[in-house]
Amino acid sequence: MTHDHDEYQSYNGIRAEGLNFVMLELSRRTNHPTDTNTIHTNRIGLYCETLNISTTKTTMPFEVPFSGLISGESTTLVIDAGMARKQISLTGFITDQTITKRSGTAEAKSPKLTSYEVAQLLHSYVDSSFLQEDQNIGKLIILIPSRVDDNFDTREGYANAPHDELPLIPFHFANRTYDVPSWSFGETTGTFDIFENAGDEITGLRGFITDFTTDLSGQQAPIITFTMTFVQASTAVSDFINTTF
Repeated sequence: MTHDHDEYQSYNGIRAEGLNFVMLELSRRTNHPTDTNTIHTNRIGLYCETLNISTTKTTMPFEVPFSGLISGESTTLVIDAGMARKQISLTGFITDQTITKRSGTAEAKSPKLTSYEVAQLLHSYVDSSFLQEDQNIGKLIILIPSRVDDNFDTREGYANAPHDELPLIPFHFANRTYDVPSWSFGETTGTFDIFENAGDEITGLRGFITDFTTDLSGQQAPIITFTMTFVQASTAVSDFINTTF
């Protein structure tokens, strides 16, 4: 993230760099994409050491009265309400970073912030409201290697390719079209398309940060360690407001 941006505008450059596999995206970019965006525009890269992805399904089990009287074994039924809490816990460290910001139609600015300034910036963004799209972090992007396409077929030319040579796709909770029944409504489409160009818009995880903690230790200075929890959630109301007004 601290390198000259022009070096890494191609897909291969980003893939080789390996520093942009986890990114936070501001609502400004999500709601108002432009052709002049680079992979850095209105995004903040995260140097993550661990990613903990949790999917907690919400069910309502109940015991069937008298079910054990006849069979000798009691029975429990469960109601699948189609609900789940999906969250990602991240740990890593913050260093000096060049951040590219564009507000509205203004020219993009790319200053290099100290690790302390990046930490302060993230704290202020977590504290902001969805109404402030130049401050609100509404998307988490995690790029992962992919060998299988949307139709559950092996991508051409990648059957035996090692992980570091595979194309990248964003992590998400959608299913491949191959697994989606014809009567299904509202499934995410196009999310298994590979990330080909550095300026492409990326379908990541929409939601919000519930907590962000930084540890400023004298022994590690100027490196700052952090922990963060991101919850995947619908942002329909905020998206409507930000794109309408």
